[in-house]
Parts: sequence; structure tokens; C-alpha cells
Amino acid sequence: MQEKIIKNTSSILPDLNKIKDIETLKSFGSYAEVRLSVEKRIGIRLKSNSWQQLLKRISGLSLVVNNNIEKLIFLLDENKHLKELGSFHEAKKKISTLLGVQIKARSWKQLEISLKSIVVAFRNRDVIDKSAIFETNKIQNFIHSSRLEGIQLNDMPALKMADVIDKYRIKQ
Repeated sequence: MQEKIIKNTSSILPDLNKIKDIETLKSFGSYAEVRLSVEKRIGIRLKSNSWQQLLKRISGLSLVVNNNIEKLIFLLDENKHLKELGSFHEAKKKISTLLGVQIKARSWKQLEISLKSIVVAFRNRDVIDKSAIFETNKIQNFIHSSRLEGIQLNDMPALKMADVIDKYRIKQ
């Protein structure tokens, strides 16, 4: 029965990073159908028993993937950066720890395929351009470094960074 459900629900879900609430999940079918569809799409089992847990797992994976997208894309580069993490078991453990899910793979190829399917399923398509990724990271780093200086910025203000620096500069 599960195989029949998987075949019938393979494309019912939109981008997984856009799912924000339980009602959206419920609109795609029954709990079993949706969970199996998500599991098939990402290639790993999600240990969840309810809509709330499923949403939490999806949201958590989406957040982790999008926060570490540069590193994950670097690891999936055709230059085999994945093997630079160490032995196969060490690499699998590091990636599982990074993503917060247990990846089951028996070879480098399976590990790469699993990682690709997770990244493709959860990646925010709005941030594909490397310059956009750089700008996002630059702004986040500015906010965090400002916090170290005692300046609280919750979000990047509409002002330019130079304006913010001028505002908090020590006047002599």
C-alpha cells in the first residue's frame, strides 16, 4: 500500500522550503501520503508521528540547508570535496550531524545522491546567484559583528551600511 501511495503522490508537494504551516501540509493529502511523499523526495526517513512533528522536521531541514547552502554546494562540487571530510564513515557522520538527520548510505555515490536530493528539495530558489549569497552573508556578518560592538540591529535597516557606521561612530 505504501508503494502505491508513493507512486501517486510523487509530485504533489511544492518546494519544501515554502511550507510554513500545518494547514498547507494537510492540503496535499492524508498524513501518510504527505509523509511518504516527502520521504521519497528527500531520500531519508523522517521520524514523525504527527503533523506537528512532520512540519517541525521539514522546517528544521529547510532552515539548516538554507543556512549552510554554500558549504553544501561546495561539498557537492564535481571536484570531490566530499571526500575531503575524511573517510566515508566520518564524512557521513559529519553531514548527518550538520543536517540533523541520519543519512543512510553505503558508498560515496549514495552519500552524494542523498545530499543532492536533500539540497534540491529544501534549497531556497531565490538565493541561487553567488553574488546574492555573498550579499546576504555580508549583511548577516555585519549584523553579528555590530552585536559584538554593542550595537543591536535586528534586521538590516533601509539605510546603507555606511549610514549605520556613521551613526554609531565615536565622534571626536
